[in-house]
Amino acid sequence: MGRSIQQILAPKTILSAISQIEMPGTTLQNLFGWGIGQGNMQQQSGRHFAYDIFNNSRDIATGRVPGQAASRQAPQNVGHVSGTFPRSAETIPLLDEDLLNRRQLGGPSGEIDQRGEVYITKQEAYLGQRFANLVEFQTAAMIRGSYSYTHEGDELKHGFAGGETTVDFQVPDGNLDQLDMLGDGDLLDADWSDPATDIPLHLQNVNAAMVQLTGFGLSHVVLTGVGWQNVINNSQVQLLGGSSNVVFESMQRVGQGEFAAVLRAIPWVTFHVVDYGLNVFDGSADVFTKLIEDDHAAFLPEISPRWTQYLQGSEIVTEGPGGAKSEQFGFYAYSYPTHDPSGWDLCAVANGIPALYIPAALAYGQISGGTYS
Repeated sequence: MGRSIQQILAPKTILSAISQIEMPGTTLQNLFGWGIGQGNMQQQSGRHFAYDIFNNSRDIATGRVPGQAASRQAPQNVGHVSGTFPRSAETIPLLDEDLLNRRQLGGPSGEIDQRGEVYITKQEAYLGQRFANLVEFQTAAMIRGSYSYTHEGDELKHGFAGGETTVDFQVPDGNLDQLDMLGDGDLLDADWSDPATDIPLHLQNVNAAMVQLTGFGLSHVVLTGVGWQNVINNSQVQLLGGSSNVVFESMQRVGQGEFAAVLRAIPWVTFHVVDYGLNVFDGSADVFTKLIEDDHAAFLPEISPRWTQYLQGSEIVTEGPGGAKSEQFGFYAYSYPTHDPSGWDLCAVANGIPALYIPAALAYGQISGGTYS
């Protein structure tokens, strides 16, 4: 006996089904630890979010001679970011007329998918992918430094910049473009597409700047396949990598069409090659946009809740007419029966946004096509 449709569409079953699917385009959220089932998250009840910016100190505690009172220090300056959680909510209608005696997807024409279980699971995956795309986009928006959305009727159109409402993650200007992170010159002072550019030196300088600004060292570089080809074709990378024809120490797939690699020349940095893109609102229409630009790279320390987390907002969800009512945080999927025509509504809602507690811990730099002296 197969499962009943009530069992198939139970909230826990839906979430379990979605969490077990290897979805394409989730590399960034998985790297940051806020994919489905991961734990680098914080819940904040309600519609509004708020978090503090609290930078690490580079100062040394004041020395005092014996018998003297302790030196009095002013409290650390605390910045503040607040706003309204971007909300997403979608419903997919599933008619019993369509579910009854449906041919199993991918199966022979004579094989019946009893009560449409495979079809329903596919629709759950489709719904889960859309919400995973939202989190992936938000993660890329934090990396780029801003997130905006525009109202069109009852809808919020997501974009990286230029919308009616903007969330500024307060990444310092010096941590963008060609990375004048310390105020004494660009760290990315030559084009990575030039094989003669000293990419290992650039990475060492970014690492030193991050340590000086935050106490965190460089651990991850996120770029597209275009940037990765520039790295592996770089003369200095090849020279420091030794006589082997292969410049990388290791390479593994971490998602559909996406991979992570460690270079022989720079073993302390993991490169994440991400060519994924989404249809992003540019102010007038949804346009396919790569999450990481071909001429940019993101520079990150080891991921830690000390400097970033995903904030999950909440709302009261009622699971259909007369259904259970409860407060649900972040992403929540459920269903309820409908009539005339008979069927089910498959629903999901999400409230959440990334938080960047130490903005200087992140850098998004232009690695090619810039102006170089």
